[in-house]
Amino acid sequence: MAGSRLEKFGTIFTRVRDLIRGGVMKHEERPLWYDVYAAFPPRDPPLAERSYDIKPVRQILYPEDKIRAAFYKTYGTPRPMDLTNPDAVSECQKFILKYQQLERLGKYQEEAELFEAAARALQRDGVILKKRQLKQATDTVTIDEPQERQKDPALNIRISDMIKEALQKSETEKS
Repeated sequence: MAGSRLEKFGTIFTRVRDLIRGGVMKHEERPLWYDVYAAFPPRDPPLAERSYDIKPVRQILYPEDKIRAAFYKTYGTPRPMDLTNPDAVSECQKFILKYQQLERLGKYQEEAELFEAAARALQRDGVILKKRQLKQATDTVTIDEPQERQKDPALNIRISDMIKEALQKSETEKS
């Protein structure tokens, strides 16, 4: 069994155990997980012939997911969030909280009206929201001067130019 690599002939644990018993693998060279698995074996061994119940994955949607989707569709991703600060709240989450607060008041009948009211209330609180602008197909770049070269020529290096330079260097070194 130690020479077999097929999963249906035992588990990885039994294969490693038999390699150690047979002297093929030294006890000091055993994998890190070996001792943990030996101390806490699973209730049912993971064998290939074991049948598994395949359960469909349930769709989990919360009410705020619809608001979040509308926010990102309208405003995009406003700016990066500081993940080092555990108390930081994203602009989207602030918008959802404001939306739910206004929804509880019951002043607005339509969702679009409530959405705009939440955006205005958030802007009054100092959060800057800019509507996302889709790029139009009329934006073209001239063939002679690509847009990347206009920004910073050092960032737009062609591989063919690098190969030519390397070949020229190697030819000069040979001469």
